[in-house]
Amino acid sequence: MAPPRVTARLRSQRTLCRVPIAKDSLQTLLWEGRTVPDETPDQTPRTADPLPADECRVLDAAALKALAHPLRFRLLERLMERGPSTASELAREVGESSGSTSYHLRQLAAHELIVEAPDIGTGRDRWWRARPGGWTLEGFEMQQNQPETAHDVDVVLDEVRRTQTERLHRWHREAHLWGSEWVDGSIDMISRPILTRGEMRQMRDELLAVVDRWRSAVGERSAGRAPVPDGAVPVTLVLDVFPSGDPPGRDADGDQAGTATSP
Repeated sequence: MAPPRVTARLRSQRTLCRVPIAKDSLQTLLWEGRTVPDETPDQTPRTADPLPADECRVLDAAALKALAHPLRFRLLERLMERGPSTASELAREVGESSGSTSYHLRQLAAHELIVEAPDIGTGRDRWWRARPGGWTLEGFEMQQNQPETAHDVDVVLDEVRRTQTERLHRWHREAHLWGSEWVDGSIDMISRPILTRGEMRQMRDELLAVVDRWRSAVGERSAGRAPVPDGAVPVTLVLDVFPSGDPPGRDADGDQAGTATSP
């Protein structure tokens, strides 16, 4: 199925959601590629006005706190990368009890980060899938201007980066198993151009336009509304555009340029 997608700027979007590019927010885009279900009676709290299935979930403080839990984040990542699963299957994968995974899946569902997949499995098993609309996090706003959510933002961003690093390390270890055509089509690149603020924004917008074009072209696969071609697999795309070095007016020690500090 189509790959979950993660992009990081401090605003975070997931999968097929089309969130406007916010001014200075860190954006995490994840393409969700498959579906999801569990085994216990439905005890999931219901929200009064559930989001449309394909609408991106903008995390509020409560949803952010629900996701800022390493096991829940890991369960969501598994569903996004490998497709629908049950609490029992996920328990075996992550080394937890099915009771524990069932509870945490229900918490994710309560905040509309995952949904049931009643079309999969038997009536006895409850299957879950990551919501096709994905999620978005107003990271810089919640990190810098809302002290009560700053820690949870840090936890989620750390988990995003950890999983991205794990995927890259696995690719480096196993690239030879994929064959030359997959290897030749991949790229692992770092570039450090010297740009103005306007040029950086323009470059970011042009890169996102390419991503959006592909998302529009293949997005129906992720939502289960179009067939997946034989041989298609999840593909990870990570896009970071940010200034590096010392902020304007600051030196390497973080002091204001031109000021002296006492020893």
